[in-house]
Amino acid sequence: MGLSVSNQGLSLIKKFEGCRLTAYQDSIGIWTIGYGHTSGVAKGQTITQSQADAYLKSDCAAAEKAVNRYFPKYQWNQNQFDALVSFTFNCGAGNLDMLLNNGIRTVPEISSKITAYNKAGGKTLNGLIRRRTAEKELFDKCPSPAPPSSTSAPVSRPVSYLQTDPRWKNHNYSAKGEKKTIGSSGCGVTVAAMVIAALKDKNVTPVTTAQWSMDHGYKALNQGTYYSYFLPQFSVYGIPCRMLNQSNLYGSSSSPAHAEALSALKKGNWVIACMGKGNWTNSGHFILLYQYENGYVSINDPASTQADRTKNTWTLFSRQVKYMWEIHVAGNHSGIVNGNIQEEYAGKGKVCNCAKLNMRKAPKVETGNIVSVLNAGDEVCLLGPVSHGWHQVKTKDNAVGYVSGKYIQIL
Repeated sequence: MGLSVSNQGLSLIKKFEGCRLTAYQDSIGIWTIGYGHTSGVAKGQTITQSQADAYLKSDCAAAEKAVNRYFPKYQWNQNQFDALVSFTFNCGAGNLDMLLNNGIRTVPEISSKITAYNKAGGKTLNGLIRRRTAEKELFDKCPSPAPPSSTSAPVSRPVSYLQTDPRWKNHNYSAKGEKKTIGSSGCGVTVAAMVIAALKDKNVTPVTTAQWSMDHGYKALNQGTYYSYFLPQFSVYGIPCRMLNQSNLYGSSSSPAHAEALSALKKGNWVIACMGKGNWTNSGHFILLYQYENGYVSINDPASTQADRTKNTWTLFSRQVKYMWEIHVAGNHSGIVNGNIQEEYAGKGKVCNCAKLNMRKAPKVETGNIVSVLNAGDEVCLLGPVSHGWHQVKTKDNAVGYVSGKYIQIL
């Protein structure tokens, strides 16, 4: 499976890369922002610190993949991995191959060669001397002992529903032109009902969520539930949710989204996952992860109580998952506190850089997706971290929706 860069590794990269929140042109004229981010950057663009951090984590994916190619041979510890991700982020995967001599060198030999990569354009640079020295020190540093338990937060367990429950398995769940039921096609709405019943309203069942999905056009013809369903459905109940990836992860067990999902579980949050062919499905199927412990994930599977579908290794899960959503419950381990979800990411923001700002049901621009219109200077409560350039926010009137991070100043 390999590793993901830790906060320690990200801090090392940040230290030497530096951060600029307004777009600038680098030495060869490429528009750049944050910690050297270049994809899609335009003149005059500004971002928040949170967006810069998110870009960096995403940009580290290529370096993580390059270092993880050698994981089967070296079994890197976290310090070694972080040091080499920083090296690769700066020098590129080709120089990593040279440093490792394509996997022939031993770990001590690798350590001894790191500081040799201190030149640019044939000239030795003091900044590169300092960076290579810091990377070598981290590479050689003994890792901290593992904590007694890999679960860092108490477990809040969701309600368990089966889509095949006789109470609703034959209930209609159809798009126009088909006849389907919750039992045959309702894994997505059943998972959503588990979350809502646990965190907001114990009277919600898959019948409730299936009806809302059909009423709002989220039932896919001859399939199950559209991926775009979850965010607007949970926003109705004020439940913070964010999609962790926009591209299919199936078959790739190491990505920034995997790291975010694992971190979410360790904090006590839940993860909705759409699975690909394998242990949980022959095609596509939604499940709900609520705990990570000692390399295993605990799962509410709406179609099964089979042992290997309700608890299995993170390694197997990560290879078969396609898409993931984080449900925010950390800090609220009894499910509900005074009727409200505890908001770990709560903060305030203000509308800026525009006269009017559309607040949307889901984090995307499309017709009919507007919840409310905000004015310049309006303050909102931030319910979640930036995800793909969007904030989930709540207004003073308690309306919940999504706005582009380009137009929000964090207070």
